[in-house]
Amino acid sequence: MARPAPRFLRVIATLAMAWAMAMPHNAIAQSNDAELPFVAITLTTNSAEIQAIIDGMQDQLAVRGYWTKDTIRIEVANTGADPSHAVNQVRAFVRDGADVLVAINVPSIEAAVAADNQVHLVVAGVSLEIADGYKRVHRRHNVTGIVSGVTHNEQFMLIREILPEVRTVAIPIDPADSQIQARLQELRAIAQHQNMDIMALPVSVLHNAVNNRISELAPTTSAILLDRGLLPSAPVETLAAAAEQRGLLLFATDEDSVIRGALAAMVVEPFGVGVQLGDLVARILDEPTTIRAPFERARAAHLVINGDARAKLDVAALEQEVTRMHRTVLEWAEITGPMPRIKPSAPIPPPPLGIARGIETPTPRAKPSPPPD
Repeated sequence: MARPAPRFLRVIATLAMAWAMAMPHNAIAQSNDAELPFVAITLTTNSAEIQAIIDGMQDQLAVRGYWTKDTIRIEVANTGADPSHAVNQVRAFVRDGADVLVAINVPSIEAAVAADNQVHLVVAGVSLEIADGYKRVHRRHNVTGIVSGVTHNEQFMLIREILPEVRTVAIPIDPADSQIQARLQELRAIAQHQNMDIMALPVSVLHNAVNNRISELAPTTSAILLDRGLLPSAPVETLAAAAEQRGLLLFATDEDSVIRGALAAMVVEPFGVGVQLGDLVARILDEPTTIRAPFERARAAHLVINGDARAKLDVAALEQEVTRMHRTVLEWAEITGPMPRIKPSAPIPPPPLGIARGIETPTPRAKPSPPPD
């Protein structure tokens, strides 16, 4: 067979090039997107807290090598309060080939479950009881996520760091609470891992008074930990004054109590929850069987300290130690109460992302200047 004339080959090449140039750009982009892992995020409302979770997730995915638009496709859909719209959006993501569906808060999880699909589901913004309920009732094995829970282990570690000789931690309680002994028993099991004993410290909310058992606590070997989950209406200021009078350190599990007089607390922070989410999603993309892993508790990895702590603590040394243990930053408790942190600005070159954001080399956030003497 005779070879095609060179002029004929040039014509074919020219036509092929013209066809490629005429091909819509979005069609090429869609083809490229289809080759990337696809993570879909659904939410029914947006807020600073939820946005901080999404930011943290995307940042950690980048740390794990999943860069948005380069090595991963991430889409976020705020479906609003209409349940049917939320379900339809989940189904649209599934049809579009989502590899992982991230549902933040209860309505989004309900929509994901109602859509009756088998896409890997990662949840956030709910308690362990709620998340586990969806998994059991709907018999879904491909569900995991980051859930809220108690943070006592982190609080005990903080107490140990600040008060190395501590042996007893007093827990303020309402003596009229019929369930308190069972709840204290759970605390004792956690405290034992830190070689600590738990002592109940009765507090009268009605009379704004602390039981005289506080006099049994030695300042060098004892501390008080206020858990607002056990005593929601605790008279924080009264507890702080009683502790101060006896030279005791009062810790808490929430930022509001630190603002009102407690010394310090390790708190769960939305951006940190997002970092945990990003790490979990990356593990699922790397090894899909990870989806069968148990739910992870959101870590209390953000230290807040009362401004008056300057006179009581070596804050610089404490900050160095806590950032080493938790990969987080220290911050003064804010008078406005608990709120999402403002995440650091993204660096321009992608590679240093982890270092700049405190993954390997923590960079403390700026703190307010000390008040004038």
